[in-house]
Amino acid sequence: MNTKEYKNWRVVVVCELNAPPAKVWDLVGGFYNINQWHPDIIISEVPEKQAEERDIRRKITFPNQKPTYEELVFMDNENMHYKYKWNKGEWGEIVQNYHAQIQVVETKLDARCLVQWSSTFYYFEDGLTEFYQNGFKNLIKMFGGKLINN
Repeated sequence: MNTKEYKNWRVVVVCELNAPPAKVWDLVGGFYNINQWHPDIIISEVPEKQAEERDIRRKITFPNQKPTYEELVFMDNENMHYKYKWNKGEWGEIVQNYHAQIQVVETKLDARCLVQWSSTFYYFEDGLTEFYQNGFKNLIKMFGGKLINN
């Protein structure tokens, strides 16, 4: 029996990158690109039967875990922002009601930007800050910059 008390969480992680926002968005803004910049995700792919479904989904695979499926809720390429949520898979049955968003904001014209990754979910602990930071640390290696809220 699980004796851990679940509660609602809100996680916000921000990094500053030394790169033009359009260049960062080209990588981060692709819904299926997450494995190209996040070291904890080994595969991100279009799920089977995607063409038969109305909603846009991705199948992501972490090392030694069953795949998780996420659904794109909102995409705004002009403002470099998208929202997504858990769709199916074992992870989302444990970390419940997961909704997240990623946004890139220009801070210095064609030279620097902030990236914010935030989410809300229901779980017994903060299960995402470290995961988001791992992705941002890799972006910092790629573009230069720093974590902001650390």
